Amino acid sequence: MLNHHTESFVCREKVYPWLYAVGILFGELLVIKNLRAGEMVQLVLLGALLLQAAFYTARKGAGLEAIAAKFYLALTLAPLIRILNLSLPLNVFPLTYWYAVVSFPLLVGAVVVAQINGYRRKEIGLGWGNKNLLFHLLFGLTGLPLGLIEYLILRPEPLVPVLSLPDVFLPALILLVCTGFAEEFIFRGIMQKAASDLLGQKTALILVGFIFAILHVTHLSVIDVVFVFGVAVFFSTVVRRTGSLIGVTLAHGLTNIALYLILPFYF
Repeated sequence: MLNHHTESFVCREKVYPWLYAVGILFGELLVIKNLRAGEMVQLVLLGALLLQAAFYTARKGAGLEAIAAKFYLALTLAPLIRILNLSLPLNVFPLTYWYAVVSFPLLVGAVVVAQINGYRRKEIGLGWGNKNLLFHLLFGLTGLPLGLIEYLILRPEPLVPVLSLPDVFLPALILLVCTGFAEEFIFRGIMQKAASDLLGQKTALILVGFIFAILHVTHLSVIDVVFVFGVAVFFSTVVRRTGSLIGVTLAHGLTNIALYLILPFYF
């Protein structure tokens, strides 16, 4: 039977993660109207998450409070994505390289979070899991129809001037590593692990999928946000069952390669 302190803690932790998620959504919506105001909201959220993680860590609890500290530290990566997008001098780089410029410090931050939280490689999907290479390669091909669906929703301009191997190769590699791996490592690896430990797998699936989807609000398409949420839940389910990020990394990367480098030249 839970004591009063534990009951109070459990009740709070059913609410606080969603309040932060709504705060991230508010910041994203504000970015559409006022970049600096939206960035300030994300900075406030980042500070609040760091303070909450530090507070639970300082309590030196070995149970739920320690798990909560790891969760809030992992959640800092969500507002950090938008902060880096808005604060780095991206305009001095060609558009193709923006993903690389943002993802490098983001990946460094993600590795630091994983190390502080004490996550082992297998716990965050860094391995083959229980499937072989062929399965991961075949699953990666799901990125083609997913890319087609999202292209029909957004219809973005191509990132390259012409569709040729010399022009596409490096941008494709950047999209595979800097969106495919980086985002899957953060959301389906670190954040999914931290949320599952605190909230349970089903709630974590919805929460992490929601946060991932609302970071696409700036595309100005409700349909795309709903689509991305569905893909996020799908990818999280696959990672949970296979124990590996490889398949979803390939699928995510191929989705964006099709979306930004190939399909704009055919439609």
